[in-house]
Amino acid sequence: MPGEPMLRQLLLITDGCSNLGTDPVYVAQMGKGRGIATSVIGIVDDGALGERGRTEARNIADAGGGMCRIVRATDLAQTVQMVTRQTMQLTLLQVVNAELRGIIGGDADALPPETRSKVAGVVDRMSEEVLLELGLVIDVSASMASKMNAVREAIRDLEFGLKARTGESDMFIVTYPGEQGETAVLHRRIGGAGMIADVIGGLRPAGNTPTGPALELAIQTMLDSASWPASHQHHVV
Repeated sequence: MPGEPMLRQLLLITDGCSNLGTDPVYVAQMGKGRGIATSVIGIVDDGALGERGRTEARNIADAGGGMCRIVRATDLAQTVQMVTRQTMQLTLLQVVNAELRGIIGGDADALPPETRSKVAGVVDRMSEEVLLELGLVIDVSASMASKMNAVREAIRDLEFGLKARTGESDMFIVTYPGEQGETAVLHRRIGGAGMIADVIGGLRPAGNTPTGPALELAIQTMLDSASWPASHQHHVV
C-alpha cells in the first residue's frame, strides 16, 4: 500500500572477485545512499575464495550497510535466510536509533535494560511485518558451476520463508554474467506463476565476474524497474 514503510535490500551470493566493470564497493555505497542495504554471502570451497575475495566481500557489505558471511555451499540455505532476516533487523534498528537520538539524544544502548528489551521486541516484530523488496544478486561465473544446486535450493527455501512472513514481500534475481554476452540479467516472476528459484536450474555458469554492473542493475530495478530497458529483462513464466 502507498505510504507504508518498506525495506529494500540486496543479497549478493558469490565465490570470487569481481573482474569486469564498475567497482562493486562503490556501487554498494551508492545503493546505501539511496536506502538500499547490500549484504554478501561468500561461498568458500577448498580455498576457491581467496583472501582477496574475502576482503572484497567484506568491503562490499561494509559499504552497503549490510552483513557479510563466508560459508560452505552445504550451509548456504540456512545462511541466506539468516542474513536476510538479520539485515532487516539491522536496518530497522538503525531507523529506530535515528528516531531515539532525536528524542533522547542517544540510541537504544542508552536506554535501561528493560526498555532496550522492548525496543528489540519491536524491531523483531517489525521485521516480520514491514514490506520487503529483496533482490538476490547471484554470481554464475564458471567457478560457481559446482555450487548452483545449493544456490537453487537456498533460494527455494528463502521463497518459502518469505511467504510465511506477515508482511508482503517481493523478490527478484539478477544473475551475472548473462549467457548471451550480457554483463547481468534480471529475472522476475510473472503473475505469481512457478517459483523464481526454478530459473537457476537452467543456467550454465561461465565467463567473467562483473559484480559491479550486476549490483547496478539490481539497484536500478529497485529504484525504477519500469525504466530499465526490456531487452535486459528475462521473465520467469
